[in-house]
Amino acid sequence: MSKYENTRAKKLYKNSRRGKICGVFSGLGDYLNINPLILRIAGIIAVLMTGPVVILGYFLVSVLLDDSGHGLYRR
Repeated sequence: MSKYENTRAKKLYKNSRRGKICGVFSGLGDYLNINPLILRIAGIIAVLMTGPVVILGYFLVSVLLDDSGHGLYRR
């Protein structure tokens, strides 16, 4: 048995329980093992530089991603 057979593939989810608006940056932070605050600051800087393109992309990703399975009764 190799060490790769036991590992599960990570999947990107949004984390609406810990998120501020829709949970996209919180889920991305969980996926990348980065503090979501850093991603939120980078998102604000990107909005200031590009304008509504980043906002539209954020809400598009929030619609496309599934919510995380970290509920009370889910496994």
